[in-house]
Amino acid sequence: MRRVGSRIAIILTLVVMTWTVSSQQVKRSIGSYPPRIQPAAPADATTLATRQRFLEMFARAYFPGRTGQLLIVPREGDFITRPDVAYMHGSPWSYDVAIPLMFVGPAVRTGRYSTPAVQQDVAPTLAAALGVQMPPTTTGRVLPVLRTGLARPRVVMLLVLDGMRRDYFDRYGASMPTLSALRQRGAWFTQARVNFLPTNTAVGHSTLSTGADPRVHGITGVSVYERQQRRRHDFFAGGTPQDLMVLTLADVWQLETAGRAIILAQGSIDRAATPLAGHGACQLNGAPVVLASYDQETGNWTTNPNCFRLPAYLKDRNAKTLWPASGEWMGHKIDSSAAVRYSALFPAFEADAMAAMIEREPLGEDNVPDLILLNYKGADFVGHKYGPDSEEMRVTLGEMDRQLKRMLNALEAKVGTDYLLAVTADHGMPSEPSSPDRRHLAPSIDLLHEKFDPEAKQLITSFEPENGQIFVDEDRLSSLGLTLRDLAHFLESQPFLFAVFTNDDVRSAANGLKPAPPPR
Repeated sequence: MRRVGSRIAIILTLVVMTWTVSSQQVKRSIGSYPPRIQPAAPADATTLATRQRFLEMFARAYFPGRTGQLLIVPREGDFITRPDVAYMHGSPWSYDVAIPLMFVGPAVRTGRYSTPAVQQDVAPTLAAALGVQMPPTTTGRVLPVLRTGLARPRVVMLLVLDGMRRDYFDRYGASMPTLSALRQRGAWFTQARVNFLPTNTAVGHSTLSTGADPRVHGITGVSVYERQQRRRHDFFAGGTPQDLMVLTLADVWQLETAGRAIILAQGSIDRAATPLAGHGACQLNGAPVVLASYDQETGNWTTNPNCFRLPAYLKDRNAKTLWPASGEWMGHKIDSSAAVRYSALFPAFEADAMAAMIEREPLGEDNVPDLILLNYKGADFVGHKYGPDSEEMRVTLGEMDRQLKRMLNALEAKVGTDYLLAVTADHGMPSEPSSPDRRHLAPSIDLLHEKFDPEAKQLITSFEPENGQIFVDEDRLSSLGLTLRDLAHFLESQPFLFAVFTNDDVRSAANGLKPAPPPR
């Protein structure tokens, strides 16, 4: 019995010693974590691969001095938004990144293309149809849709359906006969996706117009935090194009033609309209191309006269003519120039302006091809308010389709069928979450302040959910004895977040990205 007892004592001693060493190792391994924050459980191979893909999407949009210090990805099915916006895009999940892309016209080889395609490919493909190359800043490629030996079309038109998920073409096809017919007789890309983060209007339109990654053109969100002025800076506010760091298709074509080409750009928000128009006269040897941008405060079309031109016949048009005496649409109050955008009444106002420009500007009247660039925003406005699954969305898409037919009829009255049309989107939109608690009202700032800076609440300087980026006061961070990694680990412990990266993570990933092949 003594021998058995001795053996048991030795075994217990070894167990205790092993447990003590392991415990000390665990304590040492988490010593750098903030109190009560434990590291996440090991992820499986699929999750790790997904995280890496999302990190590379952020890396493709990393721009020094503009990218936030923390970059967040909500879990699939969850989204983070503002109190005034019911649905918010910006994520890497399919509902935000799967977009339509098609090319239509005599110069196009029709059919379904399973070739992967991205927004960066649109500008170089349209430039090839015009017979020019985009500059070396371009990271996209010419898609294999143009016929060999094609004659240059008289007009090239880029139509950006803002907030248009690719699956709308199937779900609402019966309500969109014009777009459905274009899809059937065009070159349709079944695997077109956004390959960067965030997926929002300013970044998407800038990428479509330049053919460049956001890490090249410099538009990293709808806004950034301006550290020197200690305030938020909205990209393209007031129609100022100087935030865009490279040439656009419109810039290239007006310089190539010495200003002879007619270039018409229109959009219903500055951050969509301006990058489509490019730099206009605000570049060396530039000319003031036409830009009509909607002003939600006044209901008028406006422009930045330093860079662009607004036709006189658009200046007196006002959206106040849109709503009925009741001021309602489908039971919703829409009796203001801001609210009417969230209805199927607004596409007619957009189409009226574009049809007027097509009819009154000298499109197709010489041997220089002309360029039309249109941000068509109804699906985005209604998607933000009522969601992709709503009856409001179905009705709005139907009205957008009818108004598109009117615009194309006006174009064909000028140039016949001798035009090339590209149709795509800047991003998608999340569906109704499976439960109300999957919609989160921008909680990250409050969470971080409550945890790390409860008294002063000065640690976080800016957070716009659509950007997926949190801007941190790094001096305050240092004074609190914290690192960005501490904040990232804490946020990743929240059940609604899939991944949180620091800008060091993203910078390192950006340095490791393979350079894109030169445009063909």
